[in-house]
Amino acid sequence: MDVTARLGLTSAEVVLATWPDLYGDWTAVVHPTIFEALGLHTALVVATDALHLANHLATP
Repeated sequence: MDVTARLGLTSAEVVLATWPDLYGDWTAVVHPTIFEALGLHTALVVATDALHLANHLATP
């Protein structure tokens, strides 16, 4: 089975990883990438919130 991890963004879909010809229990192979994608999402949320706060504070 071919497995692909994708991240759907507002403007595009990004391929995070592709694992061709996986068989059996492939959870241990795929889980780290999903965990990294969740961390990336959290970092983007924090950065977006910080940017909004900085813009709000800079507005007279």
